Amino acid sequence: MYLVARNVNSVWPQALSLLLANGRARPSRNGPVVEYQDPVVTQYERPQERVLFDAVRDANPFFHLFESLWILAGREDVAWPAQFAPKLKEYSDNGVTFHGAYGYRIRNNGGDQLRQVVEILKKDPSSRRAVISLWNAAWDLGKDSKDLPCNTQLYVKLRDNQVHLTVCNRSNDIIWGLYGANVVQWSLLQEYLAAQLDAGVGPLTTLSDSFHAYTDNPTWKAYSQGDYLPPNS
Repeated sequence: MYLVARNVNSVWPQALSLLLANGRARPSRNGPVVEYQDPVVTQYERPQERVLFDAVRDANPFFHLFESLWILAGREDVAWPAQFAPKLKEYSDNGVTFHGAYGYRIRNNGGDQLRQVVEILKKDPSSRRAVISLWNAAWDLGKDSKDLPCNTQLYVKLRDNQVHLTVCNRSNDIIWGLYGANVVQWSLLQEYLAAQLDAGVGPLTTLSDSFHAYTDNPTWKAYSQGDYLPPNS
């Protein structure tokens, strides 16, 4: 399934409608979910329009911004983001750091991958080798952790002097993750790369292998029980 829209607000009703109409009940490690049976691709034509304004979801753009800056800084500590969202502590194995912290992995998984990607594309703007890895088999495969990376790879391209970013995600909760935190995180990283490369911001594309919502999430309950219709439906 391929969803294309101007921004997160225009794709959100499409995504909700898709899952409401075609989602299947599945068990999961963190509780029951409704999951679309196939991978779903979401493409934002204007990823910088990144804040979801749905009143039912009630996303906190300030937390998402601060968390994105924490990622760009390459940090893994629990204390700083937990100031804004204390429940994050529950996802740490030791209460001090996050095993799957994206920023730490981007900056420390085989070196500073952001810097390396910029250098690759400055040297060869046509390169298809600018890949950032968030999943590390030595650290993650078979690991018993509360926090394994859901986003696993980032592909960066320069086309017509615009940065195109493709994100691969193994397990995407559409409410808290994909259309909440993730679109802010990755669009800001894309914008950072564009600034480093003196380029524009092109489309942002996400491939969600497991596209799902947790059935106990208040937002999902509100829509699935018919209390609200998807926006613009």
